[in-house]
Amino acid sequence: MAKQYTKSQALLARARKVTPLGSQTYSKSVRYFCEGAAPAFLDRGQGSHVWDVDGNEFVDFMCALGPVTVGYNDPQVNAAVMAQLQKGISFSMATELEVELAEALTRIVPCAEMVRFVKNGSDATSSAIRLARAFTGRDLVAVCGYHGMQDWYIGSTTNRRGIPTDVCALTKTFVYNDPDSLQQLLAEYPDQFAAVILEPIQADGPAAGYLEALRELTQAAGALLIFDEVVSGFRYALGGASELYKVTPDMAAFGKGMGNGLPISAVAGRADVMELIGTQGVFISTTFGGETLSMAGSMATLSILAQPGIYPRIWALGERMLSGVRAAIAKHGVGEVVKVSGLAPHGGVGFEGKGSLDYLDIMSVYQQRMVEQGILTTGINNISVAHSEADIDQFVAAADAAFADIRRALDADSLDGILLACKVNPIFKRNK
Repeated sequence: MAKQYTKSQALLARARKVTPLGSQTYSKSVRYFCEGAAPAFLDRGQGSHVWDVDGNEFVDFMCALGPVTVGYNDPQVNAAVMAQLQKGISFSMATELEVELAEALTRIVPCAEMVRFVKNGSDATSSAIRLARAFTGRDLVAVCGYHGMQDWYIGSTTNRRGIPTDVCALTKTFVYNDPDSLQQLLAEYPDQFAAVILEPIQADGPAAGYLEALRELTQAAGALLIFDEVVSGFRYALGGASELYKVTPDMAAFGKGMGNGLPISAVAGRADVMELIGTQGVFISTTFGGETLSMAGSMATLSILAQPGIYPRIWALGERMLSGVRAAIAKHGVGEVVKVSGLAPHGGVGFEGKGSLDYLDIMSVYQQRMVEQGILTTGINNISVAHSEADIDQFVAAADAAFADIRRALDADSLDGILLACKVNPIFKRNK
């Protein structure tokens, strides 16, 4: 029986009257799904599954855009949060939890000699940039990847409206897995770069020697190397990309997965850089930086992720998914428009256009079928501790059905009779 979204649609109509897009986060809004054939609001979660406001059940491979690393409603994380709730949430002074969590991160994260806690990824990356500028006495920043909503980064994108032109000019972009592009940038502006910041794991990961080359280039240029591990941290390995690839940056930004859905992030790095906070005029301070529920939940999350066998299992599940998806792509002959991308813990598919169909047409056909088959995904997936082989097999079966739909659309060079709802319309669009 087809899923019904009566409550979702009614709630969406209400939400659009009082909040932009009807959602607080771009990528959680209805624009990333086929409106009318997908839920707009979720109600609860358990393990790897979620239920929408109409009672429809889905296996969730979005994991709240990455923060859910252990699973929804995890009893160990919940117990830690509830125990702390009985003591209090925010206090007038620091708590022992702040020390314990910082100590844990200094043991886990290779670059972490000191840690500052904030609330979201944009806070963490922006804190790292401010520290780098203060430490080096320079203003320019080189970026590669997505680094949040703050002016210093978003001014380098097409979504720069509202950002002063002078601010936009301070951020330059370079190309992932192309050390020459960074070398040329550093040479063009000698002794002007405070920091080079990148997501260390993008697409299929760094080419052999790439991160090592960036380490050498930044040291030679006197710029600080910052790993934005808001996505990669605690997803591929406990110590993130630094642990996985044995390259230690000067600073790293973490968020998302460290709290299993609780709002917490951190900037970690060299003590001589981090010590600039407070004592030497670098202002990085937030009222809720030491909020205790998120810290208690984060301690519990890290203890689960540190258990033997956790990451090998996550990688194995992800490989099972990608292998099944590749086979289904070959079966339906859609490899020209559906491309497998990413490493096992954070991998999936991207789309290309063909004929009169653009990549969003292909994505929409895929999205519609996946949701109909009880799978929440926007393309790239996150594997959590709670996912099972049965979840993976359900995903692969749904993808097989979606690729069959895509084959029909390609053969007809049309979406007629195939896409039955609105086309996806994401905020961030590719330039083709």
